[in-house]
Amino acid sequence: MSEIDFRRMEANDLEKVCALENAIFTDPWSTNAFKTDLENEMAFPLVAEFEQSVVAYANLYIVVDEMQIGNFAVAPGFRHRGVARKLMDEILRIAADRGCCSIYLEVRESNKPAQSLYSSCGFVPAGTRKNYYHSPRESAILMVKEL
Repeated sequence: MSEIDFRRMEANDLEKVCALENAIFTDPWSTNAFKTDLENEMAFPLVAEFEQSVVAYANLYIVVDEMQIGNFAVAPGFRHRGVARKLMDEILRIAADRGCCSIYLEVRESNKPAQSLYSSCGFVPAGTRKNYYHSPRESAILMVKEL
């Protein structure tokens, strides 16, 4: 696979990102949620591009020395090709550059592939958020990585 490029999400990415969001998730974020992150100084919305197409994205939030991964997605055609690992590596680089000491995320209890990726990157379960997800209703596993 050729090079994956990472950059901060821009307004002209919203249509592509939201199309992916709606294709991937049963309870997708709204366009307005992504748009708000573009203007939020604590947010760092990130896209991964392959041949000028958005193939993955993540919404990051940095408060003092903690990062929260609010959203993490890879286009279906780019799964099992190392894109998710590269995206996570970029997130870890950003966290280190910003002086973060820990990173938190939530993941559906049923999403074993994502849990496996996060565990392989050093995240460990730290608790459960009951009925965190809607459509379908499901609890989340809170995971953390100390840096």
